[in-house]
Amino acid sequence: MTEANLTLKMDSYSNPDAIENTISYINRLENSYKYYYGVWPPSTENAIRLFHQTREMFPQNACSQQVQHLIISFKKLKDIGLISQFANQIALLFSENYPVCYALHDDTEHLHIHFIISATSYIPNVRPLMIETLISFIPELRKIAFSHNINIKEVIKKMPK
Repeated sequence: MTEANLTLKMDSYSNPDAIENTISYINRLENSYKYYYGVWPPSTENAIRLFHQTREMFPQNACSQQVQHLIISFKKLKDIGLISQFANQIALLFSENYPVCYALHDDTEHLHIHFIISATSYIPNVRPLMIETLISFIPELRKIAFSHNINIKEVIKKMPK
């Protein structure tokens, strides 16, 4: 079984440019491993637009936190196909209620996936995706990982610098 770490970025992401900064950051690499849910045509700009439109259309679902950012890094796994299938399953889990985009990064020793998930749901009266709710998804993330022969060994809660 392949080992992976899950990092939950514990930043508040309440600044006015949080959506632009996070989505642009994960899409900065010049590779083709970028995916957007509910966005056509798929692009960084259209993902940013969707996240903002969701907050505008469903203000009752919004809070000061605009996004959640999580990272899954793989210690030895290099199989892009398997990583893509796994990442897609994770994105589908969140996309039932929240806009989500993700990108695979290959700029370090370990391949890793960044997920940016809107904290605002596009389903009426669904609560914002606060850190407590995100943490409640961890058992399901582990099940999805296990089904792909991946063991999420460590969950890291990374505080802002």
